[in-house]
Amino acid sequence: MRRSSLLWILFFVLCIGVGFLHGFLPQGISRDYILRPTKVRILITDETLFPKHLQNQLENELRVKFEVTVTRDWNSILAKTVASPSQDILLLPSYWAVTLKQQNLLYKISNNESELPQRIAPDFLDPETSKRSLYFFPFYWMKTGFKTTSGGSFEDFLKNKKDGTLFLLADEDLLLKHFRVWQDNGLLAAVQQKKILTLPLDQLASKEPREGAVELPLNENNPTLTVQDDLSALLIWGASIPESSDKKDLALDILTAFSTPSLQEGNLLKTPFNSTLLTVTDLSLPPQRRATHIRDLKLKGTLLIDAKNIEARKTLKEEFNLPL
Repeated sequence: MRRSSLLWILFFVLCIGVGFLHGFLPQGISRDYILRPTKVRILITDETLFPKHLQNQLENELRVKFEVTVTRDWNSILAKTVASPSQDILLLPSYWAVTLKQQNLLYKISNNESELPQRIAPDFLDPETSKRSLYFFPFYWMKTGFKTTSGGSFEDFLKNKKDGTLFLLADEDLLLKHFRVWQDNGLLAAVQQKKILTLPLDQLASKEPREGAVELPLNENNPTLTVQDDLSALLIWGASIPESSDKKDLALDILTAFSTPSLQEGNLLKTPFNSTLLTVTDLSLPPQRRATHIRDLKLKGTLLIDAKNIEARKTLKEEFNLPL
């Protein structure tokens, strides 16, 4: 009898304690201590697009757990996009998203579903499709150029036998674009005499000096790059949601949180990117990092990539002897 009474007392105290915590905690005890965070699958082509500290911040804010895959293997991306359920968010170059969209693999978000389209500068949106829906949210952009040891033109670098190394952005579509142009302009033989090394995005923000010619983002750190026609490129990165995702609403919530001004402004200078967001306006940010700066640049003659070339790696290896 005493044991039964004791158990009832303990149960009563436990109920009071649970009730108190449920009322005291902002989101309730069930959310904070019982339910596990929702797993969200994210695929990124470059680690700089979604660094670990941003992952941790959003996981804590949104009560989710990210499963992040980093890959530039096209077949792997296709497999993970068509799977059911698929990845929930893709962070990738705009031209990769174009090719996925052509295969009807991306979810179209109507303007009624999200406030994200209103945050993006009109310069980065298709004026026709963005009125109805979006399949790709541009978040970052970059105009590239070249920095040479001598400070001269790219052609001067090619003629200088002492400058033997050419550093290029490790993007197979841009690399193929460069080599095609150099081939058409009669510069290919001179380029192939140089030692060619590729740099991932995270190394573009490095202050480490490099001898030779280096492909870099045009920003406050590199204001005097060579940006001549058929050499400088305009690149855009952003997010898409696969059609096969079973967490589309949550994915939209995550992208909305990802694009908040405080988060973007606090991270932007740690990356080589500029922002496409109208809401990123902190005065501490250099003007070159803002969306409106694109209107101050000469874009005629700039290299543009329309869609992902699935055979880019193979072509670079077989036609230009550049294995990646």
